Amino acid sequence: MNKLLAACLIVIISSAAIQTSAQEKQALRLVQTIPLPGVKGRLDHMAVDLEKQRLFVAAVTNNTLEVVDLGDGKVIKSLAGFKDTQDALFLGGDFNKLYVSSLDGHLRVFQGESFWLVRDFKIEPDSNRLFYDRSTNLIYFGYGGQNAGFDAYERLGILQPKPGAGYDQLVADMIAPTPRPGHLAQMAMDDNGILLACDSRADRIYQFNTRKRELIKSWPARGDGAGDMALDRSQHRLFVGTRTPPEMTVYDSLSGKEIQSLPAPETMDGVHYDANLKRIYMTGGRWYGTPGASPGRVYVYQQKDPDHYDLISKINTRPGSGTSLFVPELNRFYVASQALGDQDAAILVYEPVQ
Repeated sequence: MNKLLAACLIVIISSAAIQTSAQEKQALRLVQTIPLPGVKGRLDHMAVDLEKQRLFVAAVTNNTLEVVDLGDGKVIKSLAGFKDTQDALFLGGDFNKLYVSSLDGHLRVFQGESFWLVRDFKIEPDSNRLFYDRSTNLIYFGYGGQNAGFDAYERLGILQPKPGAGYDQLVADMIAPTPRPGHLAQMAMDDNGILLACDSRADRIYQFNTRKRELIKSWPARGDGAGDMALDRSQHRLFVGTRTPPEMTVYDSLSGKEIQSLPAPETMDGVHYDANLKRIYMTGGRWYGTPGASPGRVYVYQQKDPDHYDLISKINTRPGSGTSLFVPELNRFYVASQALGDQDAAILVYEPVQ
């Protein structure tokens, strides 16, 4: 009887250990750390060149754009001359151009290999995120918000890129009215030319009709600091990260109805949807100059169905690691980690784990 009881206890304990191990399984695995030598201060958004395997990193405080060779895992170029570098966008193929935005009111266009300046669009301050719509061959970007001195509105610009050395053209903009000074951030394209954009200061989600080039509607985001988001276009689910409180909120992207809200990492600065694994990745750890930096973490959420999501994993990164980029074509998740104290700036490269 004692032997039978002991055997049963062993089975129970082993089973519990297996379950615990399964629960603690990390959804992302660190596979590489790419140093960014001499880069100081906050890092912002990133872009990728799939053809030549290059990563572009906006170094805000450093006033540079770092060009990383992903194959060799090293910086091959540091483009200077920016002020508060914000975002980058690379168009390959016949375009072969790099677009870089900065808060001081510039959207610069560079040749994709030599990096000579093709054109410098001098617009209103607050130029931020860049979004390319392949179906219409148009680039969208937010600008003209609080940093431009506007209290009640901001703009969403539309740029027509031209192949090669052709001159790109600013073709129009759309007005986003705000209840208080705002700052347009992340964008995503839904069906039928519906463009979604979030505002990290006015805390609103905007819905534009890009065919008519007009605002359809907007709705208040849950919480404050709604600066990043991702879209599951197949299910019309919008995932928005907020900083106060730190949450990931799911909305119906068509109606604006709130579906579910879950805890998120502190000082969020990146939200991405993995359509293959039906997961949402959210990074936190952006540093605001406070005495103690927030711990860097990635929260991973699993989509059970369009209306139900679970927080399945919390991965520690490094303090000052808020911004991120998911590249499904490479099956890689890049986290920008700034220099803090004895910690040098680097790009943390993760691989999704099933």
